[in-house]
Amino acid sequence: MKLKLLLLSTFFILSLCYGKDNPIKIGIAPHSSTRVILQSHQDLKLFLENYFKRPVNILTAKNFSEFTKRSNKGTYYDLILTSPNLAVLAQRLAGYTPLMTYKKGLSTILLATNKDILKSKKLPLHVIGLDPVSFPTLDAQDWLAKKGFKEGEKIKYTYTSATDSSISILLNNNADMIIMSLPNYIKLIVKKNKDLVHIIYQSEPKPSRIYLAKDTDNITLKEWEVALEAFSKSKEGKRHLEITKLEGFKKIEENDLNNLDSIVDETMKRLYK
Repeated sequence: MKLKLLLLSTFFILSLCYGKDNPIKIGIAPHSSTRVILQSHQDLKLFLENYFKRPVNILTAKNFSEFTKRSNKGTYYDLILTSPNLAVLAQRLAGYTPLMTYKKGLSTILLATNKDILKSKKLPLHVIGLDPVSFPTLDAQDWLAKKGFKEGEKIKYTYTSATDSSISILLNNNADMIIMSLPNYIKLIVKKNKDLVHIIYQSEPKPSRIYLAKDTDNITLKEWEVALEAFSKSKEGKRHLEITKLEGFKKIEENDLNNLDSIVDETMKRLYK
């Protein structure tokens, strides 16, 4: 009996040690190249490593569709940072809880080198988005459809894994328009190329990127909530905001993810068709 208790105690202690050594997995939606994502979230990684006294891995995926399917399984990531439509799916399908977002909403930007591109007679127009289920892509495609640009007739879409590469494609005249979020526009459209592009469409601010977590791997949901609150007030959090151009953090309000049913439904169709 004593031996059995000793073995159980040893197993319990080892499991606790393993949990503390096991890396925390943070999943960041692939809104930019992997290099840019790693750079812009280093402050989050360093803060959480010091806060939880555990290693932290920043993870992403080759595209939004792959990232979302992983998130929706509920086992790939401990913490998720993703766009609002994908956050709703992670909440509904994988049990994650939205905890924090940014004060600055995200506008969709549609860019072209020709300011009169929508009047062009050379059809179909070639438009590049990040991924069929990225929030800006869905938003811009909805706007273009309402303008009469039906896919396969007046317009065709292709997708790239990073906004920075789509800018090069546009400036090299290999696309008519590209879709991106406002923060990426601010970061990537620098002085030397700003005069070369025109904003064809800019949406009203929509919900920003969402932090979600769940009880997992020796960290409770409440602990995640407290940790993110601490990050939002830290020097690392301040540097993160300066890098991402997202201005400030705020706790999720009940209405932040309302009125997204139509875009969420379209996301589901595209993911699991």
